[in-house]
Amino acid sequence: MPRSKFNLLEKLNIIERFNSSSNSGRSFAKKNGISPRTLRRWLMLFERDGVDGLKEKRKNNIYPKELKLRVIHDFLDGKDTIDGLTRKYNLRSNSQVHDWIFKYNNGKTLTEHNSSGKRNSTMTRKTTFEERIEIVEYIVKHNHSYAEAAKHFSVSYQQARSWVLKSKNGGYESLLDGRGHRNAKKNLTELDKANLRIRQLESELKDQKIIEEFSKKLWEIQHRG
Repeated sequence: MPRSKFNLLEKLNIIERFNSSSNSGRSFAKKNGISPRTLRRWLMLFERDGVDGLKEKRKNNIYPKELKLRVIHDFLDGKDTIDGLTRKYNLRSNSQVHDWIFKYNNGKTLTEHNSSGKRNSTMTRKTTFEERIEIVEYIVKHNHSYAEAAKHFSVSYQQARSWVLKSKNGGYESLLDGRGHRNAKKNLTELDKANLRIRQLESELKDQKIIEEFSKKLWEIQHRG
């Protein structure tokens, strides 16, 4: 079982022996009682920060929300790998990047500390029905990525993605708030549903004949007995 604590001299000794060995990282790590991820982290910290990078931190590093979001968007936009971002932004471990991305994609809280040391929470913001449609159209109609939409509208990547998938499977009416969803759908008239469907078609389809067909149905609904 891997050890949980190594002092500075032990870390330096392991790094020196690894650099002199012909073993793979996985094989060397196993023989020395550490995980391959830990070995990679030590190597990265030593290469980037020298001996100071291997010293134990008495306090956790505090990263502002703006930095976390910059790292997340760089990854989601395909600008760099998680290991690359860890080095680029001088982070202690790539597990931090994994954690931030997981929280962001699942609409969880990103926290930061203010000057008094207290934690500030940034929750995924609530959206209206109209906003969710607008976000879907921003992605589908205007060919923006989920990451671009998340950044532009201050929502999570996962929210943007889920709304697009929902609208494809169940139309715009599926974007109604989940709370009281059935009642909300019941309150939609046939005219409301037709208008939503036409709006979605105009966003998704270029075939003018299909749009005209639904427009005709809307006209029939408006002029019923």
